Amino acid sequence: MNVHRRSSRNFFARVIRSRRGFALPLVVMLSLAGTLMIAVMLDRQTGQTLNLGRQIAGARSFHLQRGMREIFQAWANEQTRLGGRQTPLRNSIELDGRIGDLSLPDGTRIVMYAFDAQGKIRLDGPGFSQQERDDVQALLDSVGTIPENQKRAMTRDLGPVPVSIFSAPVELLSDIVNHVTEGIHQTDVLDAILAIRDDPRAQNNALSKPEVSQHLEDGKNELLQRVLTMTPRLWEVVLEAELGREFASVPTRVRFWGHFLTPDQRAQSNMYASRIQVLSWEQVNLEGEVGRLSVEEWRRMRDQN
Repeated sequence: MNVHRRSSRNFFARVIRSRRGFALPLVVMLSLAGTLMIAVMLDRQTGQTLNLGRQIAGARSFHLQRGMREIFQAWANEQTRLGGRQTPLRNSIELDGRIGDLSLPDGTRIVMYAFDAQGKIRLDGPGFSQQERDDVQALLDSVGTIPENQKRAMTRDLGPVPVSIFSAPVELLSDIVNHVTEGIHQTDVLDAILAIRDDPRAQNNALSKPEVSQHLEDGKNELLQRVLTMTPRLWEVVLEAELGREFASVPTRVRFWGHFLTPDQRAQSNMYASRIQVLSWEQVNLEGEVGRLSVEEWRRMRDQN
């Protein structure tokens, strides 16, 4: 009887030890699974937080870009309608390209620059009339074959066809005048145009004045005024800002640049044509060496690359 009881106790002891031996790995596995689940949840939450942060930063950047762009548009619209009539934007430009600065209530200070970007030959584009295509071809014929490594420096894909006499290199003006005049009184016409360019009081219609037209044969004056202009509409705009307290989570110094098309003075009855159009707009990465460059130095470096 006692032997039977001892055998029973030994049997149950072995079962309990067996269950204990099975339970320990199970507890470890459950603990590990719980830990992994917590890690996955934390990782997912961290990912969502980072994604939300990126979305917020992207929204801030987007609205900052649009805000800067609209600030210039509003300023330019105000400046070019003095006394109810259009005045050239170039009349507001200082020697370094600066056209004005603004201070906002939150402490943000914005400095605006504008540069005549119409001093290159316009390549053919969609929507051009046959006359504009003919004028583009006349300009290309005036300079001949353009080497591939000089196309960026001599041509553009934006803006109207006429070349600005204010920003075009003298060599380009000489080629255009020579082509238009077919070499007849070419030097006299070029000298008259350069004199107009150097005269800060020159009127916008000076190219049609006798100083120029007297040296041109019949029919040449019209072509000259179609391929050259004193009222450029294509402008490169640079805005540089020191941001105020509302932008503590983003870099405090930012720079944007783009191309703007000012209104066509000949189409003021058209509401759309009377607006400043944004053709391109982007933010400059000011990290590293670029952040230490002035606007003039940055533009020079950009154009060389």
